[in-house]
Amino acid sequence: MAETAAATVNEPPWADEIRGAFTSGAASVFLLHGVRDLIPSGGQYLPLPEFVHRAFCGGKRTVLYDIGAGISCPTPEDENEFKAFLEVRAARGEPPFPMRDSYRPDLAIPVLQEYLMSRDRVALVIDFVDKVFPAQEERFMSAEERRLLAAVRSWSTDPRLMRRNSFVLMIAESLTDVHEDLYTRGGGTAVVEVPLPDEEQRLAYIDHLLEAGERSDAPASDDEDLSVSREVLAQVTNGMTLQQIAAMVRSAHAEERALSLAEVGRHKRDAIEAEIGNLVEFTESPFGLDAVAGVEKQKRLLLDTVRALREGRTGLVPKGILLLGAPGTGKTFTMQCFARDIGIPFVELRNVFSKYVGSTEANLEKLFHYLEALAPIFVFIDEFDQSYGRRVQTDSDSGVSRRVFGMFNNFLSQDRHQGHIIFGAATNRPDLIDQSTMRAGRFDMKIPFLLPDEEAREAIIQVTFRNLEVGFEDGDLGEIAARTAGHSGADLRELVRIAQRRAFQEGHDEVLLDDLQFAVDDYIPPGISRADEIRAMELMAVAHTTSRSLLPEEYVKALESGHLHEDLHELEYRLGW
Repeated sequence: MAETAAATVNEPPWADEIRGAFTSGAASVFLLHGVRDLIPSGGQYLPLPEFVHRAFCGGKRTVLYDIGAGISCPTPEDENEFKAFLEVRAARGEPPFPMRDSYRPDLAIPVLQEYLMSRDRVALVIDFVDKVFPAQEERFMSAEERRLLAAVRSWSTDPRLMRRNSFVLMIAESLTDVHEDLYTRGGGTAVVEVPLPDEEQRLAYIDHLLEAGERSDAPASDDEDLSVSREVLAQVTNGMTLQQIAAMVRSAHAEERALSLAEVGRHKRDAIEAEIGNLVEFTESPFGLDAVAGVEKQKRLLLDTVRALREGRTGLVPKGILLLGAPGTGKTFTMQCFARDIGIPFVELRNVFSKYVGSTEANLEKLFHYLEALAPIFVFIDEFDQSYGRRVQTDSDSGVSRRVFGMFNNFLSQDRHQGHIIFGAATNRPDLIDQSTMRAGRFDMKIPFLLPDEEAREAIIQVTFRNLEVGFEDGDLGEIAARTAGHSGADLRELVRIAQRRAFQEGHDEVLLDDLQFAVDDYIPPGISRADEIRAMELMAVAHTTSRSLLPEEYVKALESGHLHEDLHELEYRLGW
């Protein structure tokens, strides 16, 4: 049995950070951003606003403000203090302050500022500050909005706050949603992040949750409701908040069934997709790298990476793997199989760009936040040249693309992510990717995926029948392989599908060689009308590869002689690239 909850529940490090900065005089204005979750305090778990009040506002006149509820006070004593202040203010001849309209920033902020600067030991908490001062360009702000922003910004450098033993705590979910004037440009605001709970914190909460059921009639749970140990449950719930863990455990308890690993996985995916589901897509391949054919050298390199990860040798794992080649050569499928062999989740990034000002950066910040919590994880980006890898030369979108490019490159190059967050990207136009993104230390491994040769085509057809679980007549596929020169892996898979349909039409269960011959005669590969483009993409894949051992001998000779670049330049000129 684990220790008692009271013995294991400790306040999070970020609370000590705030307390230390205030008591040392380093800051009296704080901006708290990140996850809204349950926070441990004194053997209990409290919602964030309640924790803030208990942890930081003791012995102070406390006033709360958010744009939805307006001004409020947490205790009758605080409310009486604030009403007395309003009475004094009215006695001086100031216009009456209508509490029913206290949600309006233009009315509330000046009054709160006056209260803050005229009283000792005041704690002002502004929740959802991103709704009061959202990130936007100043040219779109009214004069009143700019005035209020300047007033709040000045609090961080006003010595009266420290002298009066007062402080301001602003809360937002995403830092990039907040107007940057509140925390940048030399101000004294201390920015503090509330991260997702780590494994130790999750285990402490699971202990607290299960033991609550033993000590009371609370709707909690007990060890019999788990098919896994508490320790394993704490490990596999990375990326989930404590509130989400509680809902999952209590749901199993209410239905009187044990909580299995499979159900944890489902809850976890649902919880994370609810937070960032519009930014990523979770996929899981039923196959490992043994289902990939025609790229044996590339597979060996990836299998060595799998072995290094399993042995904990993260220094041998690339930060990024860039797959180069024409469409249909198996880049995405190979990465899904690679992630399956490693045994880590595979997510594909969607478009983070938003039409709303500031939302794109906020999306990316949230995405990075969850990727760190979900580690180890494999992150895949298709058509990389069209999204994160391309440096934008103009500020036609007010600099959003440029900032996203910088944020992504910075995240990709961080050493602490090596072996924990592995990026994979696919492109058929590496010439469009900025060289600063492709450099070593970001995408360390650049793997070419070329059109398969005759031997590879035969292997791809055989493994496709196996992967699709399609019965096939024993026979020599050499003639089929010889007749499909220029076909990609995707084309060969489509040939098998056509042959399967032909077999069904002819009334036999397994695919015959005649069915496959029919498919070769009937099928028109999409690339046949784009032969120059496909050829140029293949030469680009060779030109940007950083390992000679991954290339066929003829391409190594063409590189060393310079003929490859001559051919590539001629094709680019002909295509108008």
